[in-house]
Amino acid sequence: MPSNVTRLYQAVLRDQAAPISIRLRRTFSEWLVGKGFPPADAGRAIVEHEKDGARLCMERRGDSGRYTLDEPCESGLVRTRVTYTESVPGMTGWVVITVDQHGDRDPLTANAPGFVPSYLRTARITDGGVHLEDSPVVVDEDDVQRFVHTLAEHRRRVPVVVVSIDAQDVGASRSRADYLATEVAGAGVVARLGDLRSQDRFNQAMGADLGVFGGGIRTYLAPFDPAEERYPYRHRPMAGSMIRNQGNHALDLAIDGLIGETARRKLPDDVQKTLRVVNRVLAGRAEQREIAEAVAARPAVGNPGLEELRRRMMAKTVRSTPPVVIDEESTPQSQPEQPEVAEPETAPVELAGLAQNVADIVVKELRGELEAALSLAISSTSSDASGKESGELLRQIRTLGAHVAGLRDLVTERRGNDELLVEAEDESDRLAAEMDSLRGEHSLLLEEYAEAVTSVRRLTEQVRRLERKLAEAGQPVYGVALDDDLFEPTNLMDTLIEARERLPHVVIGDTDSAATRLDLNHPALCRTWAAKAWDALRALNDFARARSSGQFAGGFYDWCTAGCSGRLTIPTGMLSMRESQSVANRPKYSDPRRFAVPTEVDPSGKLLMEAHVKLRPVGYPAPRMYFHDDSGGVTGKIWVGYLGDHLPNTRTN
Repeated sequence: MPSNVTRLYQAVLRDQAAPISIRLRRTFSEWLVGKGFPPADAGRAIVEHEKDGARLCMERRGDSGRYTLDEPCESGLVRTRVTYTESVPGMTGWVVITVDQHGDRDPLTANAPGFVPSYLRTARITDGGVHLEDSPVVVDEDDVQRFVHTLAEHRRRVPVVVVSIDAQDVGASRSRADYLATEVAGAGVVARLGDLRSQDRFNQAMGADLGVFGGGIRTYLAPFDPAEERYPYRHRPMAGSMIRNQGNHALDLAIDGLIGETARRKLPDDVQKTLRVVNRVLAGRAEQREIAEAVAARPAVGNPGLEELRRRMMAKTVRSTPPVVIDEESTPQSQPEQPEVAEPETAPVELAGLAQNVADIVVKELRGELEAALSLAISSTSSDASGKESGELLRQIRTLGAHVAGLRDLVTERRGNDELLVEAEDESDRLAAEMDSLRGEHSLLLEEYAEAVTSVRRLTEQVRRLERKLAEAGQPVYGVALDDDLFEPTNLMDTLIEARERLPHVVIGDTDSAATRLDLNHPALCRTWAAKAWDALRALNDFARARSSGQFAGGFYDWCTAGCSGRLTIPTGMLSMRESQSVANRPKYSDPRRFAVPTEVDPSGKLLMEAHVKLRPVGYPAPRMYFHDDSGGVTGKIWVGYLGDHLPNTRTN
């Protein structure tokens, strides 16, 4: 995919009910009518329309088809593409739906295209393992065990969102589930727990760290096995309090995370293999039967030429030998029977198809010239042709010969290009498989690192408590640790909620959306970032308390540099108290760093915050927490304006 193309949505739908084309074309056409396009003509193989800058192309050939809708947007265009093929022996028919943004601007928010729920209602459509429904699945007490088996289905590819019961608003879970199901149709499954009894039974089956309750929701990724899950926070929870406070905005964040999870996934092997053939079929460069051949093909060998030879040999049709009638009267009686000698049967390469293709091209492209040459030949034989007519005939024949030679060269060149394409596709498959393996190993290492960071923080708290007990026992040299309870944040949003409740000298601004987006997009990393953010916020709170009370006179960097026992600090390598001049003096970069503060801090109500904590020094993503130090000012507090992904600078833009 080019660097200026962002995948916003992807769904792979398995559909056994034939034909796919009729149901898909009808639902897609109804969706287009709502956008102002005329109804699609089912009798035409290619339908093209243009309206208000949007372009539509619907094409089909045989049992395959492709619909493409390009819609302009501020950042370029958004392309919705639907490709399908019917079932063949060894493969269930599939529909691949993608939404891509072409342009260099920030990615848009894209949910399921409007026709997807309608199409899901036309048959029992799956992701290859579980039923993809157009509406929420209601899980009653008797359905819990079956639903747990659905979650643990090893063929499941899509995430499953479970909506719990909200005791404060009985009807809220229904409306939330309906909203989620519409927006993630095709890319996920939404389930709603029917009542508190079913919720209790479900949580009992999940275990202590994998449940959902209190009006919250939880997204269970694939693969999933509650009995063997080592990292429960990979399956992202969202608290009911956050949903009640932010409404659909909070649900939109969960939707972004779910759709982002499926949009990044590699297509199933059989779909990826046959999708290439379908594209060639629609381009007129392959026949429909080659889709079935691709499904039944053996694994690719090292030499594409030998593989092509094997494919042609396997496709060779052996004609039956006509029966031979033996005339007994003419057969010599004395001739003894000769033993049959088995001759080795060799399967020659099938070149008849190639020759037929060349002949078809010659007839199609050069029909006029052939007729002209034949007419000249007839006229020359029917009458006394002059020397001029003979020269014309010779010229026509030479021209025809040159064109045939050119066609032969063109066929040879195209076959060579096809072999190079096969080699490139095989190499692409190998690299994609290697990338998937590396991603899996990387995710595992990130989760293990998060566990290690949590263990270190837990041990650090135990050391502080031991120091406190030693100090109480008359050993003040060991210092005094803080009395606050141990808090282990699981994500950045947990950190912000806890900070608002427990840190009186730190004020958190409107940064929930940016923090939650990091939680959803990077579930393996957010736990580590949350721990670092919590340590930084506690250090800022401890610093602001000391400075506002006159116990310390320096800045936060000095506080961390001259740290002493009993003082909460963070490594100075995580701190940056100033932005570069190229960032601070250019509105393009400084404006995103202006955040809300009280008018007693700045009369304009906004302030450029340059000081920030680097939760990850380098790499991508590199989250930042921007703050303003007013601990020595009117409010005596630290104002946190932003906690989220790296803001734009001269390097990122």
